[in-house]
Order: sequence, then structure tokens, then C-alpha cells
Amino acid sequence: MAVPATVAASGYFQVTRAGVCAGEGTLRMRTSVQGTLSFGGDTWELTGAPATKKLHGTRNGSVLELSIVNRSRLQGTVEGDALELTRSVLRPIPAAEMAQFDPGPSGAIKAVMDATPDYVAEVGDTTTFWYAFGPVLYRGRLDGSARVLGIASDPGPTECLPFMRRTLVGDSGQKTQGFLAKLGLTRSYILVNAFAVAMRPGRKTKGMQVLRTNAAIMAARHALYDALLDGGLEAIVAFGEVAHEAYDIWAASSSAVTSVPVFKVAHPAAVDRSGSGDDAALKAWAGAVKDLREVVTPDLGGDPGGSNFGDYFTELDYVRIPRWDLPLRAPAYAGDDSWGRAGTPLRNNCCARPSPDDSVSLLLQPPPRSGRFLRYHYKDGKLDAARSKSGRRVKVDAFGIPL
Repeated sequence: MAVPATVAASGYFQVTRAGVCAGEGTLRMRTSVQGTLSFGGDTWELTGAPATKKLHGTRNGSVLELSIVNRSRLQGTVEGDALELTRSVLRPIPAAEMAQFDPGPSGAIKAVMDATPDYVAEVGDTTTFWYAFGPVLYRGRLDGSARVLGIASDPGPTECLPFMRRTLVGDSGQKTQGFLAKLGLTRSYILVNAFAVAMRPGRKTKGMQVLRTNAAIMAARHALYDALLDGGLEAIVAFGEVAHEAYDIWAASSSAVTSVPVFKVAHPAAVDRSGSGDDAALKAWAGAVKDLREVVTPDLGGDPGGSNFGDYFTELDYVRIPRWDLPLRAPAYAGDDSWGRAGTPLRNNCCARPSPDDSVSLLLQPPPRSGRFLRYHYKDGKLDAARSKSGRRVKVDAFGIPL
């Protein structure tokens, strides 16, 4: 079942009224037939008609009518004036935030991460993991200030980009950031993986065997997790089956782990996958948010009292990855795929694996006017070369940025 057009239209928009810019508006549909539109300091209560792709609104006796041309463009009238909504993507980042970045691990935690074993040597095959891209170990606070520890499964293509090297930054990461935002967390979290390198979905049985039985990989994983217990953790959230098992194995090794409340939920990739409006994974996320709000201290400026997840996961539930989580050289669009979700064809990530997959390449497709297509080639866990769409070699720096 497809997501109703009225729900799919939820998001941030540039509003034009009577041909004049009226600033940014927020269209929030709680259900397919109920919602609000806010702009210019006013809020309109909306009634939706999914079959006809129309929205009707009232405020203090005046009337608003909108037709959904597509999920990124709506047209109609308000109080007799022409009204147009154009979806906002890659919304501007404040200069003060753009000046911030994550310098990477240092000191004792860096020593723990540097001790990550060679997966090729430990696993002993070439097919269970995408070994060429090397380990990606964390995103967030390593200084003990984290109040929530999130465990996911393994890094995806976007996470392995040379200017990223942080976990949960692609589509799943922006969903996870939305989850954290609903707890009022903007900084005080640390996210890690069950596997330091990317696991091939078709080799999950072998991967789970590695998770359970490989002593060196397990020891390194537990050393990292244990180091993160030293701060003021208030909760642990395990996202998905692989993370659930990684947590269980870890908890069996240390009583200190079980003293922190744990919440086991679906991996973000599984949340609202069908768009049915009756998604068990999304409902469980909403339930976890409700419970976590009782135990997690929000950050200053965070909002734990906002809306929880509804029947559908909408654009308003995604949150851009903050700059303080990313390396200095990450482009401005890094961690924000709103442009791809608004486009045709739909792109949920700025990076993908080639087809057929050669196991050593990643394809970067930046937003329009934000950069060029690049095919990155990796060798032994490091960036080896970059090529254009035509196959010509492109000179790049150590972060994969063209020179």
C-alpha cells in the first residue's frame, strides 16, 4: 500500500503568497486526513482528501485550499490570494554550526579503535564482508558526555565515503537522528556498530557466526563498548537484529552493562519500509521514544516534548546530521539527503555501490550544483583512486575532495 499523497506531502516548504515570498512553512499531516500548515506566524488546521490529493484549511473564518501537484509542489489559494508551496531541501546550516566539526578520536579511545583487528585475517574469506572500505567505528561523543549509546549493525556505502568515515549518516542515520531528536538530544549520544566493516546481506548467516564466535573481533568490539560505559549513560538503544545480538553477547560479559536500561528496536532501514500505515517497527520506535523520554535527560535546546512518530515516517521525521558529528572536510550536503528524497527518481543516499558490484568501488552522486559524480576505488581499507563518470582519473585529496 502506497503512502497517501497527503501524508507524503509533509515537510518543509518555501511559501509564495500572491507572488511574494512568505518565508518557510511546515506542513505536518498527523494522519492522511488531519494536519496543520504553519507559515507567516499563522497555523491552519487542515483536512486532507487523499483520493483527490487536496487539502482544505481554516483559520479564524478564512479559507485555504491546496492541490498536491506532487510531493514537492502544492498550489492553491488562501483568502483569495494565490498560494504555492515548494519543498525546501538542503536547508541552510547556521554559520556557527558550519564552523564546528569532529576532529576524530584521541588518547585512550583512539588506542581502542586502532586495535580493531584485520577482518580479512580474522574471517578468512573474501565474501562475508566488504573488506576493501576499512572500518567505520562511531559517530557522536567520545568524551563521556553521551547519555544514550546506540548500537547499529554495520556501515553502509555512505558511511564509508572518504570524507565521512562516521556511522549512521545516510538514510538510516538521518532516521536515527530524528529518533534522537525526539528525545531532546542534539549532541549527547554515541553511535557504534556491531561490525566495524560492512557485512554483505547475503552472507548474514556467516556474519552472525563471526559475531558470536570470533574471539578477536568480539574482544575489540567489547573493548570499545566498555570504554563508552565510563561516562554518564542513561540508556542503550540496539537497532536491529544484529545489534540486539551484539548487545546480548556484550551484556553476558559484564554486569555493568545490564545496569543501564536497554531498548531493543528495529533497524532504521526496516522502519515504515512498506508505508502501510500499520508498521510494527515504526510503532515500536514510537513506544521506545515515549519510554526513553522518561529516563533520558534532554540537551539544552533539545525538544523532548514535540510530536512522536505517527502512522507513517514522513520527511519531518528525518533530521540532518549535525556538523559537529562530521569531519572538517565533509561537504555541506553530507548527512542531508533531503534533496534526493524530494527528487525523481528517489535517492535516499548520496552514495551507492556499482552494479555489478566490484567490491572495491563506491559511487558518489552529490546534489545538483554541489559537486561532481565520482567513482572512488579502495584498496586495503584506504582510498586508492577517484574517477569521473567517463572513467578519467580525478585528482583528489586524502578525503576524496577534488583538487
